[in-house]
Amino acid sequence: MEMEKSIKNLHFIIITLFFSFSGYSQSLNRSETEKNENNFDWLVYTISTNTPPHEWACEPSIAVNPKGNQIIAGSVLDQVHRTNENGNARSENWSHQTLVSPYGVWGDPIIQYDYDGRAYFLHLATPNGKKDGDYLDRIVLQYSDDHGITWSSGSSIGYNPPKDQDKEGIAIDKNNILHVSWTEFDKYGEIDKSKYRSRIRYSQSLDRGNTWSRAITISSNEGDCIDDDNTTEGAIPAVDPSSGVIVIWSFQDTIWLNRSNDDGALTWLKSERPIVTHVGGWAQEIPGFGRANGMPISKFLTNGDLHLVFGEQSEGKSWLTHMTSNDGGVKWSSKKKIPYPNSVIHHFMPWFTVDTTDNSLHIIAYGQIDTTSWETQAFHSYSYDGGLTWRHHALAESFSPTPDHFFGDYNGIVAHPKSGLHMVWTQQVNGINSIYYGNMMRNDERKVNGVIKKRKVKRKFRK
Repeated sequence: MEMEKSIKNLHFIIITLFFSFSGYSQSLNRSETEKNENNFDWLVYTISTNTPPHEWACEPSIAVNPKGNQIIAGSVLDQVHRTNENGNARSENWSHQTLVSPYGVWGDPIIQYDYDGRAYFLHLATPNGKKDGDYLDRIVLQYSDDHGITWSSGSSIGYNPPKDQDKEGIAIDKNNILHVSWTEFDKYGEIDKSKYRSRIRYSQSLDRGNTWSRAITISSNEGDCIDDDNTTEGAIPAVDPSSGVIVIWSFQDTIWLNRSNDDGALTWLKSERPIVTHVGGWAQEIPGFGRANGMPISKFLTNGDLHLVFGEQSEGKSWLTHMTSNDGGVKWSSKKKIPYPNSVIHHFMPWFTVDTTDNSLHIIAYGQIDTTSWETQAFHSYSYDGGLTWRHHALAESFSPTPDHFFGDYNGIVAHPKSGLHMVWTQQVNGINSIYYGNMMRNDERKVNGVIKKRKVKRKFRK
C-alpha cells in the first residue's frame, strides 16, 4: 500500500515537473518571439503619385534581385520604378520610367526576377495604343539584364485572336523555366455565356522569355466573360521544389487546382480539382472601394509544404483565409481564418509571399476600420510558426477612398534573404492614388547590410 502511494506521489511530481517545464519553455518561446518582433524595423515612404496618362499609381508589383540588392517595381499603366546605386533608404533613391513595347503596355504589371538576376515585366497588350479590336490580344513579357534600365521589346504569350487575354501570373523554377498562366475571354465584358466564355490558359518558356510554348487550356469548367465571381480568374502558378507546377484559381465560389508533374511540359490533370468553397467568391464589395479582389495566392516552402491565402466575405464582414497542403495540393488542411487586426471590420485584398530563409509567411492587405468614413489601413501580417499565430503591423497612415476612382485589384510583397521583406501598395486620398514602399528588416541586418543606420522607430503592433 505504501509502495503504491509512493508511486502515485512520484507520478504526480513528474507530471507537475513536466507541466512546469513546459510552461517555462513556452514562456521562453514567447519571450524570444517578442524579442525578435521588437527588433524589426519598418521603412515606409511614397515612391510615386498619380500623374496621368501613364502613372495611375495602382496595382503595384515588386521584385528584388536574388544576386544583389536592386529593387524593381511596376504600376499601372506602364510605369517602372527602380532603386539606384544608393539603395532603398529614401524615396529620392528611386528612378522612374515609362515602359514601351510594339505590343503596347496596358496594365496588370507583374514583376519577377529569375535565379540568375534577369528581371521580367509581364503586362497586358494594346498594340494600337487604345481599346480597339486588338486590345488585350495577348500577354506580353519584357525582360531586363541591367535591373530595369533597359528592356527588351517583348515576347508574345497566348495570342489567339479574336479572344482576349487577361489577369496573368508567373512562377520561375530553379532552371529558370518561366511558367505563366492567365484568363482567356472569348470577348471581355460580354454577358451572354452561351456565346462568350472564359477559361484558364498556360504557357512556358525554356529560353528565359524569348519564345513560348503553344498555350494550352488547363481548366475544363468554363466561366462567363463578365469579370466577376462566375468568371474563371486568379490563376497564379507555383513551382513545387520536389518537381511539378500547380495553378490555383477561383470560379463560382470555389477554389480550383490543376497540377503538372512534369513541370508543365506535357501533362496536366485531366480535370481541375476543387479544393474548398470560396465564401463570397473572389469579387468582394468593400464600402467606398466597390469591387475588391479576394483571389487565391499560393506559395511553396523549401520543404514542399504548400500555403494558400485568399479573401472571403459574408454577412457584412471580410476576412483572410489560410490553408496548407503537405502533398503538393492533393489533401488540404481545414480553413483557418487569419485573425483581424485590431478594430478591423473588413480585412481584404491580400497578396502573399514566403521567406524561404526561415519559412515565415507574409501578407500585405487592407483593413477597413470604419464602414461609414471608410477609414482604411494597410497592414503587413506575418507568421513564424506556419500560420498557427499571426501578428499585424500597420503601414503608413490610414486613408479613406473616393468612390468611382480606380483603385486597382492587387499589391505586391516579396522576400529577400539579405534585405528582408519588400512591399508596395496603393493608398488613395481625395481621389488621388499614391504608391507606397515598405521594407521590413531586423535592426541588426539593416545595419550590417548598410542600407541605413540603425534607428529607433515607433512600431504599431496590433494583435
